[in-house]
Amino acid sequence: MTRNTGRIIEASLVVLFTLQAIRVLFSMLFAQIYEVAFEGQPSPVLSVAGGLLVLALLVPLISPRRAVNLPASLTLSAIACAVARLPLSVDIPALRLIASIIVLGCSSVYVAGLLRLRASLLVYALSLGAFADQVLRAMGLTYDPSLRLGWLPVQALLVAGLIYMARQTREEEDEPPQPAGAWAGIAYGAALFMLSSLVALPNAAARWTDGSYPLMVLWLLAAALLPLVRPVRERVIEGILGCVWAARVLVIPLILLGLLVADKTQGGLTTAVLLATVALFWLLLPLSLRSGTRGVRAGMVVGMTLFLLLSISHALAFTYAYTLDLFQGAGLPTFLVAALLALGPALLYQPRPWPAAAWQRAQAPRTWWATAGLSLLVVLPVSLPARPPLVSSVDTARLGTYNIHYGFNTYWNLSLEEQARAIVESGADVIALQEVDTGRLTSFGVDNALWLARRLGMQVVYLPTVEHTTGIAVLSRLDIQASESQLLPAEGEPTGIIRVVVDVGGQPVKVHGIWLGLTPEERDRQIAAALDFIGEGRATLAGDLNATPDSPVCAAMRGQEFLDPFVTAGLDGACTSPAVNPRHRIDYVWVRGLEPAGAQVLDSLASDHRMVVVEAR
Repeated sequence: MTRNTGRIIEASLVVLFTLQAIRVLFSMLFAQIYEVAFEGQPSPVLSVAGGLLVLALLVPLISPRRAVNLPASLTLSAIACAVARLPLSVDIPALRLIASIIVLGCSSVYVAGLLRLRASLLVYALSLGAFADQVLRAMGLTYDPSLRLGWLPVQALLVAGLIYMARQTREEEDEPPQPAGAWAGIAYGAALFMLSSLVALPNAAARWTDGSYPLMVLWLLAAALLPLVRPVRERVIEGILGCVWAARVLVIPLILLGLLVADKTQGGLTTAVLLATVALFWLLLPLSLRSGTRGVRAGMVVGMTLFLLLSISHALAFTYAYTLDLFQGAGLPTFLVAALLALGPALLYQPRPWPAAAWQRAQAPRTWWATAGLSLLVVLPVSLPARPPLVSSVDTARLGTYNIHYGFNTYWNLSLEEQARAIVESGADVIALQEVDTGRLTSFGVDNALWLARRLGMQVVYLPTVEHTTGIAVLSRLDIQASESQLLPAEGEPTGIIRVVVDVGGQPVKVHGIWLGLTPEERDRQIAAALDFIGEGRATLAGDLNATPDSPVCAAMRGQEFLDPFVTAGLDGACTSPAVNPRHRIDYVWVRGLEPAGAQVLDSLASDHRMVVVEAR
């Protein structure tokens, strides 16, 4: 095995582990910060993690100065990265957090060395690493199966494989170093943010445009491979973009405009614009990653720091209502800045001759293309939407509400499977979901709505309320005859209401899902707007109202002739929050024009709220 081929495989695995670690890092950081900010609980783990994160940002500086020492450094840092990746599959939040930081530090040392030794190979690594990551996530329908305990034997084999490969590869004596500089390190950091948040995250891209998830899966997979296609690389990347500076100047504004259009509009044309934007991103990125010749270690420190700041800015755009108001609407500006930082260095790229033999040795073998084609064939049927066996009508409907806490339980274990089992146990025909993430970095990038709908064989209607990828949803095993949604007035976190029309007892019933804000004044305005949206006639309203039974919100519901099945049945013990030792009743299912026939609060602790289900006929 030649050194270049071995390095491509090795570097691709490092990129794969890095993307997985990024999702774990920000999910677990969010969990720790949430506990401190909203629960007032001290977190020694957060203090340790903060110190380690600072070291991880600075660690590229230890990359060897002498080129002769770089091959050994690359091998050692790749193996360390693979070993540190092992605990990410163990669902212990504190362990995952620390391990993800170590992975990020080891991979930063690796990339700093690779940019100084064989900068051109990083392009292949990002393409193949992002491709492999997307295949895994698509096979798990956005829920990366490698983050589960059963993946540990596979990860152990990857560690052994890296060690074996290091012993088998040999140096290319006649190949001089191909270094990049500081701007390449900066571009890498910004590119990591773009890959982990949108460019290699098909469900987030689909939610941005309200487009087809299977289409996004296939296109983003194909786009990731563009730099590996030899005619594309030689004629477009090395040829047009590499040699014509004006072409690069034109492409960057087109990418920024594409992001703007995708963020502000929806529909088929918007989807096409985003797909073209992603393709242009992959075509221009290789030149950014080869810009400059010196200062790459310092550039990596700056790049990884920018990556962290961009990711934090993205997270604050979702939580501005509880943190800093200035981050309201900061999602799009964050992506625009990241794209400019990732692709701007391409303007500084100086075309220079690359040995043809080196390119031939570095190109992906045919077996890789065969593997890529097979991966697409595997991914396609998995990513296609399920066609659930829907029920056209029922005489007695079971209606539920469940705040799923972004897919986590109280202790921040990812518990979507347990939540799905709770919904199955409830026997719910239609269930309203709150705190639903569909591609957010702080919840492993999982699309909660898509995953639960596929797992349960139910239809889903999703309403994004914050930055496209956080909102509310309604799941139904009854055939949805019509659906509609509307945002509600909000000063804090944006929210809304969803309506689906289903058949109960041979008559159409308007079933609504909702989440209300955290202040009494805000809730009063929101419930008034929601009742106007609901209108007259047979209807239900289910959701986390953040209001107790004696509140004006519940009084408004009673004033519109809605019934609380727990009250009509004379049931006590309906507290729903927190899930562990619940003390408050804030989750409800109200009915009007239907006869309540039962109500219960499930015992499941799969979320930080308990699930409510009622029967009505």
